[in-house]
Amino acid sequence: MKTNRSLGTVKLSTLASLGVAIAAVLVLQPISAVAVTNSLVITENSSTSLTVTYNGSTSGVTVFFDGPDLWDVILPPTVEFVFVFVGTWGPETENANNSNAVAFRSPLNVFSVFSDQPGSADFPNGTPVNIGGAIDLSNFGGIRATFVDNGDIARAADTGSTFAMLAVSLTALFGASRLRSLRLA
Repeated sequence: MKTNRSLGTVKLSTLASLGVAIAAVLVLQPISAVAVTNSLVITENSSTSLTVTYNGSTSGVTVFFDGPDLWDVILPPTVEFVFVFVGTWGPETENANNSNAVAFRSPLNVFSVFSDQPGSADFPNGTPVNIGGAIDLSNFGGIRATFVDNGDIARAADTGSTFAMLAVSLTALFGASRLRSLRLA
């Protein structure tokens, strides 16, 4: 029985060429990378109250109050600050020479907040800022921090309770004056 060796060679070379063509198509496919940016929002409500959310949640975030206008914050363990970064937001409304400083520490997932500190601000209050060298290892995304200072918003007086206190005081004063006039008579 005679076999045709040229037919076997053609099949092998065709399969090899087809494999190379498929590999080339797969390699040349356009690759689209979507940059992930994680959101860190730091909100000062007063000199003793600070709220921190990471990607819209307080889960995995721990805030330690160290004293008036001073806090330490621990983020989830997947967060890492590769470089030391200090950002300042402000200025403070009651003193334009003061700002709010946030110090991100390397190589930890911890940062400190110093409110009402002397010095000018790098960024206006509420401005999102990309933290250089910050990464979340869960999605390899960068981190954008925003500082919102609500602690210095002027509070409107409570006119209802103020009026009630005035009315009680005037009633007591009127009653005391009537009692005195009765005694004199």
